[in-house]
Amino acid sequence: MREENKTYSKHRKKNDYLLSGHLKCACNLIWRARTAAHRRSRKGEWVERKTPISTYFCPQPHKELRSPDCPKSMNAKDAEAQVWEKLCKFVINPDFLLAQAKELVHQLQQNYEFLQQIQKELLKELEEQFQKRQQVITDARKTRMNDDEFAELMRELYGEEERLKSRLATIEQELKTYTGMDWEPKVNDYVVNLQAGIEELNNANFESPDEQHRIFLLKKKLVDELLTVATIDSERNIQVEFRAKIIDFAVSKEILKFPTSGEIVTWL
Repeated sequence: MREENKTYSKHRKKNDYLLSGHLKCACNLIWRARTAAHRRSRKGEWVERKTPISTYFCPQPHKELRSPDCPKSMNAKDAEAQVWEKLCKFVINPDFLLAQAKELVHQLQQNYEFLQQIQKELLKELEEQFQKRQQVITDARKTRMNDDEFAELMRELYGEEERLKSRLATIEQELKTYTGMDWEPKVNDYVVNLQAGIEELNNANFESPDEQHRIFLLKKKLVDELLTVATIDSERNIQVEFRAKIIDFAVSKEILKFPTSGEIVTWL
């Protein structure tokens, strides 16, 4: 057995589909992929192809349900080249990415100021609640209020105070998250690292099948990270939506009103 076949089987090659899980058409179905390793010869016999052909195709089996704008299938190499070119355009364009990143930082700053305003209002409400409770205690002494009535009033006041304190604690935790992060350098670092990764992949030389597969896995990881959806039209032109997640998911979950989940979004 050849060494190449040992390290990189044909089965492994068949599953190297860069757009798997992303490509769809007007039928609103996620396209599948297949690889034809054989062809019919002039004599009508099935023979192995020198170079297997991979294809993406619409899984809609019923002609009457298929959209007139569905192209049915597309050569995988062409589809992947088209999407990868657009992905590179999205990432390599520093003006676009950094302009979007600057807008994101502006949104974060606005949100931080909004949270500060809520914090101020909650502290004011807590002070008013404290004064109201003190007034009830004073009035109860003067009027010799019934114990049950007094207990009910105090229970309501303490309940409202606990609600305000709980909300204030949440807001303060959010503010702490904002304060502890240097947003602009984080955004710029993300963009620079993303661009360096794309450049490295585009300049990579795969001298062996294993190296070729390693590069594919890196590209696939990047596509899965950035590509939201790729929609193919009747002319087999693919429109894509990219999302660059600037902020870690764990951080964005801590921030209740985080703008766009820390994402830069564009269509190409």
